[in-house]
Formats: sequence, structure tokens, C-alpha cells
Amino acid sequence: MEPIRIGLSGLGRIGRNLFRILAGREDIQLVAINDAANPNALAYLLRFDTIHGRFPEPVVHRDGHVEVGGRRIRLLAAPEPGGAPWGELGVDVVIEEGEPGRTRSELEKHFEVGARRVILCVPSAEPAELTFVRGINDHLLERRHRLISNGSCIAHAAAPILQILDTTFGIERVYLTTVHAYTDQQRLADVPAEDMRSGRAAAENIIPQHTNAPQLLAELMPHLAGRIAGTAMNVPVANGSVVDLVCWHSQPVTVEAVNAAVAAAAAEPRWQGFLLYETEPIVSSDVLRSSYSSNFDSLATMVLAGRVSKTLSWFDNGWGYAHRVVELIERFRDLDREAA
Repeated sequence: MEPIRIGLSGLGRIGRNLFRILAGREDIQLVAINDAANPNALAYLLRFDTIHGRFPEPVVHRDGHVEVGGRRIRLLAAPEPGGAPWGELGVDVVIEEGEPGRTRSELEKHFEVGARRVILCVPSAEPAELTFVRGINDHLLERRHRLISNGSCIAHAAAPILQILDTTFGIERVYLTTVHAYTDQQRLADVPAEDMRSGRAAAENIIPQHTNAPQLLAELMPHLAGRIAGTAMNVPVANGSVVDLVCWHSQPVTVEAVNAAVAAAAAEPRWQGFLLYETEPIVSSDVLRSSYSSNFDSLATMVLAGRVSKTLSWFDNGWGYAHRVVELIERFRDLDREAA
């Protein structure tokens, strides 16, 4: 069967992680990258990465391409969706990691130039056809879907635990706090910014931020709509984040019962490769390059008054999330094969 040909629209952290994950794969091939940044700078960031280290093979920018491992990846610089000739390049799936907040009509321009499907890795102004989170709504994914959101790294970390706790103990309400490593949205030094807090030096401050995780989780689990709230705190860590979930339950809970429920679920095929039950006293750096989206910290589980649980789930900012993107591509490949 012909390989699936991938185009990256934007080369941020997720895109660079995908570049590393897909390197050497024959069945899913990265063939084009669209980013308006200087091509030499893009090639440099593919070669050298502060978190993941030097790329194990030479990465060269030459004649409008990035060359790596005997492959040539076309470099494009179209500023808007629809400007990259995906059809001419044989691109099947576009991974959209460019500017957040685009409308549905803007994103659908990828189809007008030949893309078959678009997977969103940034928030959009309007809902995609489906927001997909593995283990939560696998049954809703259909071959007809063309514009799909891969959710967020926070949703992928929190949703499995919410699903398991809700199924086992019932959930009446949830408060979510994400302690998040800083991202390229923050600044190295204090600068003026429309959101004044986000203009403060990320490596020197704990910075409260808005998160859309409650809305996204309510979309994934509609019966919890109106019962989830949350906030985010960006901290002076380059990578490695954690979701702190406080859940009010309709049935009695204990630390042992909560941990037993998550441990049993993590062993089921539904959560394999996605949810890890951790028994060691880990910290943020221990989940770097973890391909799991939710590393459940069993030693941190707490219970208050027999009805409120508090749990921690760790995640790498991008590595696990990028693996979920690849798995989504694989799921569509399987659906296409079944229909052939």
C-alpha cells in the first residue's frame, strides 16, 4: 500500500517532535513543511533541540528542501491556508500547527489545494468536525471526517482519569489546575503585552494563565458540562507538566480505591500506550520523552472526607501529544483500508 504523505503547516514544538517521530518511517512520510520562518533557521532547529538534543543524522537545507536520511522534504512559505500546493506534492494529510484561532472556512482552504484531511494541533475559532481523544471517543471517528482536532495535551492527560473516576465513583464536579512548563507564548524578559501576565519573564515567574481545558473536556464528556472549571499556572520549567484534578464524587472514595481503579484501567487494551500507572516518586523531568499522554502519579493521590479525590497526571509538553497525532493518522489509514 502507498505510504501516507504528510504536510506540516507550521513547524513549532509539535511539528519538530513529529519530524523526529516520523524520521525513518516508510508507511507515513513527511514530504512538505510550510512555515514562513527563515529556512536555515528551521533546519537549524530540526538539527538542534534543547529538550531532545542533536538529531542523530545530518539535516541540511538545500535548494528549497530539508534533506535528511536520504529524503528530501519540500520547504514552503505560504502565509495562509490554501497557499501551499498540497495536491501537487501528493500530500494526503495536513497537520495544522500554525496560527491559532482560524475559522472553519480558512482551514478548509487546505482541501481546495488538494489535502484529503486536516488534523488541528492548535485551537480554532470554530469547532472541527470532531475533537478526538484516544480512549474517550474512539467510536465516533469515521472515515468521512476531514477536519479533525487532536485536542490539547492537557485534555489528553486529564480525560482518561476523569473517565475512569466518573465510571467508577461518579463525578459531581471537577476543578482542574495545570502546572505547565513555559511555551513560546511566554517571554524571556519582561515586555509589554496585551495579556500583561504573559508578558512577564517565563523563566523567573509562576504565571497564572487562562486554559480552555474545561471547555474541551466538557465537549468530550457532555454529561460533565457546567461542572468543570480550571486554571493554568506556567512555571519556570522548560518541559514536563502536570494536571492536578480535584473531583467531588457521588460515591465514597479512598486513596486505595482510586489507585486500584486507575491501575486496573491502565492494564486494559483501551488505555494501552496512552495511560501509564506510575508507582515511583517522579518529578517533572522524569516524564521527558514519555510517549504516554497521562502518567498517573499513584503516590500523590489524596482523599478528603471520603468524597473528594485529588490526583496528579504528568505529561511531556509535546512528545506524547505528537504520538497521538501519528496514531490518529494510523486510525484513518485503517478505516480507509476497511472501506477499500
